[in-house]
Parts: sequence; C-alpha cells; structure tokens
Amino acid sequence: MAGNYSLQDLDLVMRVAENGNMSEVARQLNITNAAVSAAIKRLEASLNVSLFERTTRSVRLSPAGQAFLPHVQQALGALDSAEAELRNMQTLVAGEIRLGLPSDFGRNLMLPWLDAFQLQHPAVTIKLYFSDFMQDLYREGLDVVIRYGELKDSGLVARKLCNNRRTLVAAPSYLAQHPPLTSLADLLQHNCIVFYRNDRPYTKWGFHQDGKWIEVDVSGDRSADDGDVVKRWGIAGRGIIYKSRLDVQHELETGELVEVLCGHYEGQSTDIFAVYKERRYQPYRLTVLLNFLTQTMA
Repeated sequence: MAGNYSLQDLDLVMRVAENGNMSEVARQLNITNAAVSAAIKRLEASLNVSLFERTTRSVRLSPAGQAFLPHVQQALGALDSAEAELRNMQTLVAGEIRLGLPSDFGRNLMLPWLDAFQLQHPAVTIKLYFSDFMQDLYREGLDVVIRYGELKDSGLVARKLCNNRRTLVAAPSYLAQHPPLTSLADLLQHNCIVFYRNDRPYTKWGFHQDGKWIEVDVSGDRSADDGDVVKRWGIAGRGIIYKSRLDVQHELETGELVEVLCGHYEGQSTDIFAVYKERRYQPYRLTVLLNFLTQTMA
C-alpha cells in the first residue's frame, strides 16, 4: 500500500539516484534543494529505510535504495506507457459511434455524408438509430443525436451545425388543382399534411410576418410521425407541407416541390444541432465527426 508520498517524490528520488547530486536535480527542475531533500525524507519515512548514503559532496544509493530503485523505474515507466496509450486513444479516429437521426434528414442527407466520413476514417464503425421522437442519449446508449431546434435537456451539450428554417412547399400538381394561395390565412382552405412531434400533431404552424409571430391552425386528411413520409406525400401532390428547408432543398432544385407564399413570411427557425453527453474526455472520433459535419453542412 502506498504511503505518505507522491509520484513526484518517486520521480525526484529516481533523478537524484541517476545524478548522484541533489543540487543538480534542483537546478534542472528549477526548485530548491530543500524541496528535493524533503521528497527524499518523506519517502524514507514512509518506507522506514534510508535510501541514500549522504556525504558532503554527493549522495549514493544505499543497499535498500539499490533494491528499491528498479521497482520505481518500472512503476514510473508503466505509468508513462499508460499515459501515452491514453493520448493515442484520444487522437485515434477509430471505434464505434452510435448516432441518432431524424428520419428524413438522416436518410436523405446524412447517409451520403457519413459514407464520405467513413471513407476518410475507415477504422470508425457507425450504428444509426432513426426516430422523429426525442431520443434519450442515456437510456438508448447513444453517443450523438442530431436534432432540430434549441436544446432543452439539462446535462447535455448542444453544438450548432447550421442555420435552418421551415418553409411551406407543395407539388406543382397539387397547386394546379386547388385555389391559389395569397395569404397565410388561405392555408385554412387547403389540405395540410400534419407531422407528429413527440407523439403530438403539429397543427399550429408558426410564422414570422411583419415583425409579429402568428400561428395558423391547419388541418388535413393525413398525418404521420415520420418526416420522410410527410415529404413523400407532398411530392405525390397530396397536400401542402411545412418542412425544414434542408429536408426539401433537393426537391426544390429539381422542381418536384415549389415554395408556397414565398416572400410573405419567414419560417420558424429549426437550426440543426448535434447533442451529446457532457464528459471530461470526449472520444476523438466524436470530435472529428462533429467537425466534419459542421464543415459539410456549412
């Protein structure tokens, strides 16, 4: 069992044994002779032996010291090796990442990005968990969850990956068969496809308009708790959807969807965040993934 001494005391004793001179060790470490002498005395008192034979000019190991020093060298060497291994683990991009993703964003945007990430870091394995419900990192054993909107959970860390807002979109086929929309109030006369958030229908669509926050209580003939399904219904011309801009960016570019009431409002903010546990030692693979996603989504 360790006595009343420290690793620093052991290190000083080993240095004195190697140099044969306390003053030289003190000079090298920029400490006082008294500090070196006190370290030796603490160790000797704890072990109840004399480790050095002292003269006016030098010190040398006693028989007890000669027997003890190899064990000190082995112990300190083992600690150095352990610290080096931990440093390597912290800088090695390898191991498993358990990642929670929203359904639409995860399937249609994240999958190709994660392919690119693994091409760069083939020693990383990724497990994906898709859900549009609020995923619990602790209960579900996840390392990172990608979420829309601000973090409300305590004990977690949120890193913003990019800005994002909701936008009203519909298929050209739907708009061609229904009355034109000239204001947000016209949504009440249209089939609005509703998405469930955390087991509740998101029927109050919120907008910023002329510096004010307004909500429109919409309704429709179908709803789903899967964002990807909601988008597919929108593409198929089944109704108007209010989706994350990132989720429909590709369809807007191809013309499968078009923006409705563009310029009449500002959509609700749904910035993208990576949420993870607060811990002292973050595995380096997670740091590298978060940096990669931030750069990619920028």
